[in-house]
Amino acid sequence: MSPDTRERELTTRQAALVDSAFEEGQYESGITMLEQLCSPTDYPSKNNNHKVPQESPSKLSSRHAYSTLLPSPAASDLAKRTLRVLADVNSPVALLRALPAYPDPSDGATASVTDSELPSDVDSFVASEALRFGNCKNCWNILKLSFIKSLSESASPVPGSPRKRRRGETTTVEEPPLVVGENAWPVLDWLLVLFEKDESLTEASRQARYSPLLLAQIPPTRSETGSKWDANDPLEIVFHCFKQQDESRRSMGSKLLNLLINLTSTNLFDLPLFMNLLIPRLPPSTLEMRELLSGMSSTSTLCKFKVALCQRYLTRTRVENYSSKGRSRHRAQPRPITGRKRAFDQDSNAFTTSEAKPVIVPLSNQIQHVLPPASELLHLLTMKGDADALSNTIKYDLLVTYGLLQHQASPESKSRDWMEMLQTGRVAEAVEEAFGGLQDQQSSALQKLLLGLIATWR
Repeated sequence: MSPDTRERELTTRQAALVDSAFEEGQYESGITMLEQLCSPTDYPSKNNNHKVPQESPSKLSSRHAYSTLLPSPAASDLAKRTLRVLADVNSPVALLRALPAYPDPSDGATASVTDSELPSDVDSFVASEALRFGNCKNCWNILKLSFIKSLSESASPVPGSPRKRRRGETTTVEEPPLVVGENAWPVLDWLLVLFEKDESLTEASRQARYSPLLLAQIPPTRSETGSKWDANDPLEIVFHCFKQQDESRRSMGSKLLNLLINLTSTNLFDLPLFMNLLIPRLPPSTLEMRELLSGMSSTSTLCKFKVALCQRYLTRTRVENYSSKGRSRHRAQPRPITGRKRAFDQDSNAFTTSEAKPVIVPLSNQIQHVLPPASELLHLLTMKGDADALSNTIKYDLLVTYGLLQHQASPESKSRDWMEMLQTGRVAEAVEEAFGGLQDQQSSALQKLLLGLIATWR
């Protein structure tokens, strides 16, 4: 994957001017120069690109003479602004080429950053920080607390040569880092902007709406020929975002989840196996689940995924309720190893998939998003034993999303069974059976809303 042919990397002389400013500790000057040099036809060199994200958190210290080479708060703020400016003027491919990624099977080359591509002047603070990119497998690693942090969170550097500094290091016991460090939120926001822009550009090129750059951040299968599925790292970030008090941080979780779901619109990302990773992480709180579902935008792919998600959740709840009457079942997170068939067999009615090895070309794969039969939908609505607030919320979203998809479909695409059930009143009867016998205020409100919508769908 290469930048747009209309773009070119800064010349060696231009890149050297920026690097020289960084190495001399003139960070504000270097960042300003980089911002001025870059344009829709000129993008930063890899070395320049490594250094700007390292400036984005605040790293001020006045404890040593060495600190004169540390970025100031003003440089930190300027770096964050420059990241957004670069996202506006340059293509996502040109900017993300400097960050670690997994190999692209289509060209046999690795997109990961290697040490040979990074600056070697470890006496420069930013250069030594940028060297750490070579130890990362993907962009999620650079968001962790142990990667981007303020200087107050780390030990003071020992003045002198790198060898002396290494002798002065002490071994400390560290806790597992947060998936998004406190100073890494601006970088996550920047990555999401680039992934969303890449997604739009891909759709504009008459392909499915997905981000190839995001797909490059998902590890390949062991055979490197099957569809990718192991989105554990970005899903950890999604649900870490949802736990935040700040609304803008929670919205980042919704954006990243939507981006991941859109990957399933191609044959390069396995929907059943991705769903296996997502289901065990769903929040137990009604309010949190409502926020997660409402954060999915109204595109066809996302709506069909929401239907599948609600269906899988209710089906799993029904199975667990039945099994709880007998022997207990192990509920550890599924870890699919033996291939696609295992995930498919868990719920053959929810998805369709193919055992054939997918081609590398990103073809639209709408077969993964086939809606369930209307009869299955009504069965899930009326099944007994799960009339709690969370299940009712999921039933509500399931029926609303399914109904809207059918209502907006072309006449030839509408389900005949669904239309017949609407006309004969079977859908309204199912709603009354599911919500009418409950005495709580929420169920009564949901029933009233659903009956009003059903009247408009007929």
